[in-house]
Formats: sequence, structure tokens, C-alpha cells
Amino acid sequence: MDFGFAVRYLDQCLVFGIKPSLVRIEKILKLMGNPHNDTDFIHIVGTNGKTSTTRMAAAILQGQGKRCGYHISPHIHSYTERFGYQGREVTKEEFAGLFNLVYPYVQEVNNLDMDGPMTQFEIITAMGFLMARQMELEVMVLEAGMGGRWDATNSVGSVVVGLTGVSLEHTQILGRTVEEIATEKVQVIKKGARVATISEGAEVRRVLEERTVSQKAQLYAIGDDFCFEACQDKQFGGWLVNMKGIKGAYDQVRLPLRGEYQVKNMALAVAVSELYLGGRLDAAKLKHSLAAIKVKGRFEIIRKNPTVIADASHNPEGIGWFCRNLTEYYPRNKKIIIFAVLKDKDYGKMAEQIIGVADTLILTSSQNERSLDIDLLEHTVLSLIKSKNRPLEVYKIDNIANSLNFALKISCLGAIICITGSITNLEHI
Repeated sequence: MDFGFAVRYLDQCLVFGIKPSLVRIEKILKLMGNPHNDTDFIHIVGTNGKTSTTRMAAAILQGQGKRCGYHISPHIHSYTERFGYQGREVTKEEFAGLFNLVYPYVQEVNNLDMDGPMTQFEIITAMGFLMARQMELEVMVLEAGMGGRWDATNSVGSVVVGLTGVSLEHTQILGRTVEEIATEKVQVIKKGARVATISEGAEVRRVLEERTVSQKAQLYAIGDDFCFEACQDKQFGGWLVNMKGIKGAYDQVRLPLRGEYQVKNMALAVAVSELYLGGRLDAAKLKHSLAAIKVKGRFEIIRKNPTVIADASHNPEGIGWFCRNLTEYYPRNKKIIIFAVLKDKDYGKMAEQIIGVADTLILTSSQNERSLDIDLLEHTVLSLIKSKNRPLEVYKIDNIANSLNFALKISCLGAIICITGSITNLEHI
């Protein structure tokens, strides 16, 4: 079976939805000979920033001489984005090879009818663990999917855990308060793990401390055990960072990613790398590893003249960071924002922030089955505009591609075009 078959099969598995449970993933791993037992894992959990932190930590550890890989989710353009090792994504052929090896076991588990067929995420997680064994990785940096307790990635016992932060998302499944959601996420912390966090919320910190005490794990927190000072790198974009880590200090580290939140993610990536290695990092190798780091869809400039920015922010916290970045980097430029959201998100709060920075707003859809109806989005936006007495050009266009073409036509000299609201939006550009 080739890459095309794998893509079609995995796409079809989306209809099975989300099934919070470990029974299917644990069964398939047992049938496969428990490939996850051959590799160390660093688990990255949280609401926002997981992918960036995972990619940075993997790059750091590889630069420090470890045979390292990563597993992230979701992807933007291709399933091959999900896995990487030794500094590169897997190829389509490698992805198809992993799928072919896992597929017979998927069929076996499905035949057992363990509360329905395996989900897409469960299958891909099994493939990631198999890749770790096949590539003889010493360590894999593993991004949690949704939550923690019942996430397929929680079938491993991670030696190090990184928590980015917690905000309200997937409330119907994870809980309706930050404290309830944090309680689900910290379940990935197992006996004796070493844990680092950049979450500064009192509720989250309390939950985290209770979990680490119960598991006899070690907890290291930003502000107490590691910290940073950062200034914008005007010449190259991104940041110049001086960091005091858990094990050492690192000065003038260049991070070519925009947004102050990326500096916090970098601090967490450095911290979990130190905890895994058990000592200070080689500063020169650290600088080299991060100097060329790229993360798709994170305030990413995908075109110039005019500038087009692709941003994967998909919840109120992420949109808040996006809006701050936009006003900080482009305070005087006209801002044309292409905005589409998924119907299970808090789109009202997201739209409220967007209309505060947009000069022109194009409402659209990623044409995903989870996409919010454009008419409903328009009604929400127009109501907010009226209540806030905010003058704003608003257009409604059927899809992302047509919205981008329209934005390019109406853009003036110096205008900034942004596409945001959902990761699924970026599949179409």
C-alpha cells in the first residue's frame, strides 16, 4: 500500500471521532511487541505551544548528540509532518512503510470491537512508536494530542514531562474549568518523572504540585527554577535570549521565531532537554540547533509584497497572542484578516479579539466538517461590531483560497494579510 492509500485510510478514520480511552492503543502496542518500551520519551502537554516546544526540544537534543525524533499533531499540509528524526521529516515512502507495518494490527484490533474501531490519532501514535524503534532512537519528544489521561500518547511512561500552559479548550471532554483540564493533562506524569512547566497560573500550579508530589516526581517551574531575558532581534527577526536554565546559563541565543510566547516555549524546550540529559547543555551546540529552527503555521510569513502571514491559532489564548504579535510587529500597517473557525471552539471570544485589530475582515470556511457555518460567524461578528461601535470592513467568501485571492486584490501598499482561526485553514494555502 502506497502513501496515497495510507492518506485515504487515515482521512476516513476521522469519522470515528475522538474516543478518550487507552484500551485500543495498549492492545495494538502489545500485539506489535511493545515498541514503545525501547525508547525514552519526553512528553509535552498543554493547550498552546506544544508543537513549537516539541520541535525545539528535538532539535536541541539532536544537537547535543542524541539520536532523537519527534511526534507532533496535527499536521498542516501532509501526514509526513507528524514524524521526524535526526533533523528531518519522514518521507512519504517512510510514512507508507510504517503504515503498512501497523495496518494488519489495526485490522486485528478493529475485529475485536474494543468500543469501536481505532481512531486516526491512535493509529498514527502507534506508527510513531514503531518509528522510534525502527530508527533506534534514544529519545522521542512526544506531543500529546488532546488532554492527557486518555490520550493515546499516555500509553508510555515518559521520563521527562513539559507543561506549556492550560486554558479552556475541548471543555465537553476535558472539563469546564482550567483546574479540571489541568487535572486531565497532568496524568501523563508518572512515578519519578522530572517535570518542567512554563504555566504561571495558580490553579494549574496547584494541580501540578499535587500530581508531582503523589508521583514522587521532581517539579521545576519558570520563574523559580529557570528564567530568561529576551530582546527582539531587529536585524534577523525573532529574538536574542539570555537564559538561566535549570542546569546552566546560556547567553545570546538567537531564536528566529516571532512572538514572545515562542521565547517561553524555548525556555521550556531547554529545561526539558537539561532534565533529560541531567546536566548543562553545550552552549555553542544549543545556539546552532535553534538558529535555524522553523515551525510551520506559527505567525509564519509565507509571502512578501504583500506580506501574508499564516497563523494556526485556534482558541482564545492563541488568538490573543496572535493579535499582540500583529499590533507589535505591524503597528501602522493596514491589517486584512482572513478568519475561519471550527464550531466546537469559543469563536465568540476569538472574534471579539480579531475585530479589535483588523481593518478589513474576511469571514470564510476551511470547508472542514467541523467548520463553523459562515452565516453564523457573520452574525456573531456583526453583533460584536455593533456592540463595540467598531468601524470595520467585513466580507464573506466561500473558502480560504478565494479569500486569499480577494485579499491580494484589495491590499494596498504596506498591507498585512493574515490567515488565522484554525489549523485547518492552512491546509488550503
